[in-house]
Amino acid sequence: MRSIILYIFLATCGIALGGVSAWYSIRHVYGLEAINIGVWTAYPFAAADEIDPYTVARSVAEGTVPLGVSEGLAFETQTDDSGSVLSTDCDYDLEGTTPPSRLWTLVAYDEHGYPLKAAPGGNSSKYSGSTIRYPDGSFLISISSRPKPGNWLSLVKGQPFRLVLRLYDTSITSNTDLIVPEMPAIRRLECRS
Repeated sequence: MRSIILYIFLATCGIALGGVSAWYSIRHVYGLEAINIGVWTAYPFAAADEIDPYTVARSVAEGTVPLGVSEGLAFETQTDDSGSVLSTDCDYDLEGTTPPSRLWTLVAYDEHGYPLKAAPGGNSSKYSGSTIRYPDGSFLISISSRPKPGNWLSLVKGQPFRLVLRLYDTSITSNTDLIVPEMPAIRRLECRS
């Protein structure tokens, strides 16, 4: 009787540890073919036949349909350049340039994968055609729950979020390591509680 209880205990511990490690791998492991540029991460072969099991599990858990390599890349981040988790209680400046692409979109999502609600008068997404740029092609997008002049990504306060920058018709996956693509920087400004 004692050995049966021991076996049940060991099996329960094994299942629990396996579940926790699988959850951690899906949420925190970048996958076998990830592209990391600063705080931004993309999975270029998420829609390919030879996809790794971690990327498949991540797509299923998030309920997303990944872009094919010929369609583009979706870069995402949950942290700013200092490594702090993105929060709608803080203001951010997203500044710089994107790698060459025909079109790009920037969308803020909550921790469950749903697009964030915008503050009144604002929008929680931007695309390249509506973005005001400097003469050198760079841009500045203010991310805040309060209205900002220029390019403003509007968020409702009170929750963590992640940013997804989708580059459509980009050549990043065919680049060699000689050219390192530049991604926009995310700088945290003030935070309010």
